[in-house]
Amino acid sequence: MTLSPSSRRLQAALPRRSLLLGAAGLGVMATTLTACSSGAGPTLYTLSVVPGQPAPGGPRFVEVRQPTIASGLDRDRIVTADSGYKLTVSANDAWGDSLAGQISRTLAGDLAQRLPGTSVFAENDAVSTEPQAYVELSVTRFSAGPSGAVQIEAALSVKGAQAGAPDTSGQFYMQRVLVQAPAVSSGTMAMVEALSQLLGQLADQAAAQLRMMPPVPPESSPAPASAAGSHHRK
Repeated sequence: MTLSPSSRRLQAALPRRSLLLGAAGLGVMATTLTACSSGAGPTLYTLSVVPGQPAPGGPRFVEVRQPTIASGLDRDRIVTADSGYKLTVSANDAWGDSLAGQISRTLAGDLAQRLPGTSVFAENDAVSTEPQAYVELSVTRFSAGPSGAVQIEAALSVKGAQAGAPDTSGQFYMQRVLVQAPAVSSGTMAMVEALSQLLGQLADQAAAQLRMMPPVPPESSPAPASAAGSHHRK
């Protein structure tokens, strides 16, 4: 059978049309995959200093040491619940900084607000004086607990200083503490706000212990370091 010129032109155009449609389909698929893989990153959260009752007393210089964090909590994603047997970790919410760093800086800010006559700094801060006392925290729970209440469970210690390090030879305060807030509405923001409030309660306890420490005699008070750019010993 002999094809007419118009039929031959139509037959030649069909493969090219199919090729163009296939390429267009692949382009749409690639665009869809790119859109799915370029979703927004996690929402970041930070702890905040909360007001307390300022009162005089306490050493002149206090260092809040980097806390010890239970390995299950020491992660970027926020642990939202701890049932005692199971940890629930958020898929979309993360800490804006390391949890240990946030706790030490927030606790230092809480203590500075409660001890107006005391210079409080976190470990690794660029300061040039030796502390007269140390505050340490070992955290084992920092989330909603089995009952749904937001909880901080930790060991809190307040120690004097000796030769630029915590003095464990004399008397010091150490207490296992559990502070909790009523169950909050669902959402990470509400939990982080409650954790900040509970950290303020721990600061209240630490501040009370610091006020009971005997004053450091003036002759044994640490002198500012004279070397430029020097840091306190850790």
